[in-house]
This record gives sequence, C-alpha cells and structure tokens, in this order.
Amino acid sequence: MTNIDSIRNPTLYEVSQLGHDYGLEGEETTHLTVFLSMIKGGFVIMTGLSSGGKDEVVDAAEFCAPSSWTYKVSTSMSKTQLYSDHRVINSKPVHRHMDISSIKDKAFLEDVWKAHGEGKSITHSWTEVNGNERETRSQTLQPPNCMILFLAEDNQQVDLNDYAEVRNRALVVPIDDSQELTERVNARQAAMEAGVSEKKLTEERAQEIRDYVGAIPMETYGDDGSGGILNPVAPAINNQNPLPQHFTEARRDFPRLLGFMRSVTLFHYDDHLEVPSKLMGDASQGTVNMMVTPADAWLAMRIFGETMVLSALNLREKDFELLNILRNPDVGALTADELQMQMRQHGFNVTSHDVRSSMDNMQYKGYVTKNQDTPVTYNSTPFATKAKRYVDLDWSEVVDATKDTAKEALPGRIADQYIDRFCEGDGLLVTHPLTGETVNLTEQTANELAAKEDEQADTMDEEVFDNDDSNDDSGGLDRF
Repeated sequence: MTNIDSIRNPTLYEVSQLGHDYGLEGEETTHLTVFLSMIKGGFVIMTGLSSGGKDEVVDAAEFCAPSSWTYKVSTSMSKTQLYSDHRVINSKPVHRHMDISSIKDKAFLEDVWKAHGEGKSITHSWTEVNGNERETRSQTLQPPNCMILFLAEDNQQVDLNDYAEVRNRALVVPIDDSQELTERVNARQAAMEAGVSEKKLTEERAQEIRDYVGAIPMETYGDDGSGGILNPVAPAINNQNPLPQHFTEARRDFPRLLGFMRSVTLFHYDDHLEVPSKLMGDASQGTVNMMVTPADAWLAMRIFGETMVLSALNLREKDFELLNILRNPDVGALTADELQMQMRQHGFNVTSHDVRSSMDNMQYKGYVTKNQDTPVTYNSTPFATKAKRYVDLDWSEVVDATKDTAKEALPGRIADQYIDRFCEGDGLLVTHPLTGETVNLTEQTANELAAKEDEQADTMDEEVFDNDDSNDDSGGLDRF
C-alpha cells in the first residue's frame, strides 16, 4: 500500500486519463460522472443501446477506485440470499445491479432501489425452519454511497417509464452510441491490437490514484452527525437558476447537483479547508466541516451540468436531437420512420421503436403533438423552445456572491482564510477535467462560448431557440 501522505494529489483529469488507459474511448464526461457518483453520488441509471458500452463505462470508473469497493448483485439472487449477505453488502460503498431486463425477480429489488435511491435503509424479516424449530431473522441493508442500475433502451419488453418511482430517484446517465464514437472505438481497438496505443499514466501513478481514492475519509464528512460539508457557493449557483424549473423533478435535481459538488469536494479533501463544528455553533465535539469551493462547483457543472439540465427537462440526448429536427421550421410534421432516417443521418443509432417511445414520452411532457394521420406524424410544440441544454453562468458573479456568503456564514478569521485561499488568486485556478489545461474559472468562458455559438449555428436556426422565450436572454449558451 502506498503511503498516502507521499502521494501528489490527483486531478480529475488524471482520473479521466486512467479511464482511457483502461481502454475506454470517448465518454470522458460520462466516465467522470460515474466515478464521482461512486464517491458519494447516490443512484445512477445507465441507459443506452445493448452492447453500446454501458458496462464498459462503469468498468472504467471501477478501474480508478479500489477493487474492493463494488458489490455486484446477481440477476438470480433471491430476496433472502440478498439480505443474508448483508454484512458484505453493507461494507461495500458501491452496489452494482444488472440490466433491469435480465433480473428475474424485480419486485423486491424495486423496493431496494426506491429506499436506497432516497438514502434510506431497508429491512427484511423471514422465518427459517430447522427441524421442529422456527426462527425469525431480520436484516437491514444500508444505503451505499452509490447504486448503479442498467437499462438497455432497445429492449422492447422493458421501458424506464414503467419504473417512474425508480427513475425519479436516480440520475439517468446515457452513453454515447453514436456512429462517430463507434468509429473511434474501432480505431482504438485496432491501435491496441497493433501495439501502438500508448498509456497516459504509469502503473505506479495509477495505483497511487486508487490508493488516494480509497483513503478519502467519507465517514468523517457524513450525514450521521460525525461531521459534514458546507457549501458557501450554493446560494450563488441557485441565484443564476442553473437548472430548468418547468417540471417538479427540478426539486430533486438541484439537491442532486449540490450532492455532486460534495463529491467533487470529497475528491479534493486533502487540500481543502476544514472548520471545527464548535466554531460554527455546533455542540458536537471533535467533528469538522469541509468547505465546498467555487472551483469544486465549476468542476461539478463542467462534468454534470449538461446531464443535470437534460434530467431536469425530462429529456435524453436522443430526445433533444429529435426535438432539434422537429423544431426546424422547414421540416413540418414527420413520421417515426422519417425521424429515424434523419437521426441516422445525424449519426444516431435508433430504431423506429426508440423514436415512438421518445415521442410518447415527449408528448406526455408537452414537447410534441401527435397527429392522427396515417401513418402518425409528430410536430414540436411552442413549449419545446424551452428545451435548452446549455447553462449560462457568470462565474465572476458566483465568486463575488460566494465571498459575501462566506462572510455571513463563517467566523471572521475562517471567512478571511476561505476567501483568500479559494476565491482569489491561485484559488481560482483549476485543472480542466477533460483537457488538462490550467484555467481561471472566472475568465475561461470566451472560447467555449464561441464554440457553442458555432455548434448551434450548424445544427439549427437560432430563431427556433428564441421563439416564445422572450424572458430568457441567455441564448442557451454554455458558460461553465
């Protein structure tokens, strides 16, 4: 085991590189989403086509963490078997369930998903017969730091909408099953086969990262009275309305976003500010609170932001692309088959069944109308113009507002220390999780903003976004 004190603190960019060394091509954001969820992220549902790479992404995330972290729930495990193995299960921070379609007995597991999805424990009692004696046993499963469930979208026997109570407790994370990524995956496999694929990190550094992750003292900053995490950035983020408010799901998604900020903070625990609880007026003795920084919030938005926006909109990547097609004023009403052909031209691998399922869900949410033609056709609604996936945040304002909150919430000396270390100078410098560049989070917006403008100009008419949305002057542009 590596001496933790001797480890140079890793960056999330290095974690991304380690995922690449495992063999993952693309999916950098999805990989980091799953990895950080494993630290303290709650419930994640991985979706995408069969054999599209869902397991590969999770495997790559597990490759960056200690090998002892994950408990895999067998598809054939009975209720009694699951609870009988409670000691082992409760010792594992990550619980990995299989694809919903392959699980034989979903009823009792659905109860587990619901309870753990809310961070609650669940208890089961049963009777064992030994000769003439009957013994009642009772065991409890504690909620893990992360629970992962899979669903193949092209399985026509199972629809995630059939599990609404489960879905609403989870972050739905779609994988990229586009033609472009398929080509990249095949090219990577060819390079590996030829022996010309280079590792990004040494094995020594890879093991250091795993040891560092394994040493994160999550119990020190838990929710059981042993300490906690304070987020002076939260009010500043909320003031800029980072998530769409159209559906009540946003009430779950914003706390979930704050939870991901805590996950990023835990990953950086070794160089963060701790405040004894007694200085915060807490009578608890010997406990501490760790402080979320603006850089943590920026990293969380960079990694999770777009996924969280789509979640709040009740849309997936494919849904959003389908809306893009329908919102083109030159297109008109389209059938499912016509939409499928256009999606394939855009590099999306979808079936007509996928399209109809998406249309039914978006009709229920008010994004599309279903015309009773023969065959059935679809149009977008005026409400569809509300579906904007990029969040426009002013990080200079976030930092300034965070300073004000810190002065109000923290004791004077602690507030000054927090502001000096994390809201000014080098405290604003952060390693970009996808590029490895060192950026100033209050200045690093212009190039990305221009890139998003070009991207949107290529995909659809700007007027389509602005129609019926006069109160939103952000243009839907990403300023993470």
